Amino acid sequence: MFACINKKQTEGGRQKVRAKRWGRAGHGREQPRRRVIFLAVLAGLLVCVVLPVRAQKKTGKLCFPLDTTQYRVSDGYGWRQDPFTGERTFHKGIDLACAEGTDVIAAEGGAVVQAYCSTSYGTCLRVLHTDGSESLYAHLQYAYVRPGEVVETGQLLGAAGRSGRATGAHLHFELYRKGTACDPADALGLSS
Repeated sequence: MFACINKKQTEGGRQKVRAKRWGRAGHGREQPRRRVIFLAVLAGLLVCVVLPVRAQKKTGKLCFPLDTTQYRVSDGYGWRQDPFTGERTFHKGIDLACAEGTDVIAAEGGAVVQAYCSTSYGTCLRVLHTDGSESLYAHLQYAYVRPGEVVETGQLLGAAGRSGRATGAHLHFELYRKGTACDPADALGLSS
């Protein structure tokens, strides 16, 4: 049995602690089979992250990035009319409208390679996964992880918000495979 404990500050300075436990059938400990090494350049420094890769069956589907069932897809992947400029632009991810402060979790394990704030994406995280794909989480109210941290699938990353250029509280979620943006709805099982 393994445990992952996530802490975050709440109003009044108290810490909210959430523990997730998982294991596998049988009594033996799950052992890493091999290690995957990622190299990334962060702030001009070369950073090396070594990730253990556990034997697991790939389903092709990611863990849903919101820890709630109270959401709706407010904007899909592809061409759209920009809500601010009215111009036709390409939307490289999906928008998942939810309550402000909703827990945002890692869709897949990997290493946090970027945590930054921009005028468009607001508070944003980018995670590099063991298969070389990347996921991006934007418009966060809070980010609870830093670049260089290794995260597990389902681990708390932050809280959904409305930072940056947003019309309301939501998570903007992007997925990149081989450096190219792809529709995350397919990998999340949201496509019909």
